Amino acid sequence: MNSAADKATRGLTNDHHNLRYQFQPTQSLMKIGIDATALTHPQPTGVEIVTRELIKALLASDLDNQYILYSPTLLGREWQKYSNSTNRVLPPASWWVVRRLSRAIPEDNLDVFWSPSNFLPYNLPAKSLTTVHDLAFVHFPQAYSWKSRLLSWLTVRRAAAVATKILAVSEQTSRDLISRFNISPARVAVIPNALPDRPTDQLIYQRSIPNEYLLVVGRVEARKNPLIIIKAFALIASDFPELQLVFAGSDGYRAEQAKKLAAKVGLSSRIHFLGFVSEIRLRELYAYASVVVFPSLYEGFGLPVLEAFHYGVPLIASHTPAVAEVAGDAALLVEPTDALGFAQAIDRLISTPELRAQLIEKGALRLQQFSWEASAKALKDVINSLNG
Repeated sequence: MNSAADKATRGLTNDHHNLRYQFQPTQSLMKIGIDATALTHPQPTGVEIVTRELIKALLASDLDNQYILYSPTLLGREWQKYSNSTNRVLPPASWWVVRRLSRAIPEDNLDVFWSPSNFLPYNLPAKSLTTVHDLAFVHFPQAYSWKSRLLSWLTVRRAAAVATKILAVSEQTSRDLISRFNISPARVAVIPNALPDRPTDQLIYQRSIPNEYLLVVGRVEARKNPLIIIKAFALIASDFPELQLVFAGSDGYRAEQAKKLAAKVGLSSRIHFLGFVSEIRLRELYAYASVVVFPSLYEGFGLPVLEAFHYGVPLIASHTPAVAEVAGDAALLVEPTDALGFAQAIDRLISTPELRAQLIEKGALRLQQFSWEASAKALKDVINSLNG
């Protein structure tokens, strides 16, 4: 246990080792370090966004413990309002977790360290947590380069061996971890994701796509299964000549295959690959979408499911375990390899207003089952269980 003196703040300092921005001191039970690199990502996607929201909710709810947020650059002003946290900036470097974070951790006399990804540093304190968001590299190795698969295998296997507790984002991910990595169920805790914080101001959305469109959100890569939706769209394109297909997400592994297929089926003018979009632009895209389609082959959770519910857009999604777990009965679920099934589901939703209304109503109810406050409380309980 650390003394109050260990937790005293020292102000803003800059030397050749690191930079610290420390806030007002608080009396705390434990000192907890967090790898906060996700908070510095210039183009945050799913994992970075949910990491940001969970850390914010945790700092807002846990005033008993003291937190150190480790990052390669200084965090923004929004993180300065938390009196129970310190931002320790370590110089950027390749393999930053190993070369910088692993060396810094012993200097801070931590009680607990939490990595919101499965990449744990070395020199850990006696108690550590790691979050595993999915095991897609296990289920669909063909969707990744060999380097990416190898790194994922090594980091998850090490996390399974050394972490005190492993946090999974869904019950399905928890079951996968237990079975695939022979982890005791007692070492796994489920901390679900929730909807990212949305501004409450009345945003005037700009409609940049004039026609009706299907919206697919997520990185354009093999695991996200873009080819099946392009094939499904080709099956119904002549029946709905004004309908467009929009992919909102940066290019990933083998993204060029999707673009080649769009050209091959003669629909390049109606299939739009927008690349990475800002969160404001994403809100606009959801607001005007006719249908959200989430065809992923495998997910650990599936954030676009909740986003579709939030924006009141009917959802068609893959009938895969974690997605079905999150969506419940509030979406049309289709086998991820069934292009005809997706085409028929799209036809039904566009042509049947009553079904659209039913799914939108069910989605609003389902969304209430997920909150960052509840997830932060569950994480705080896990952290406090390590005290002693």
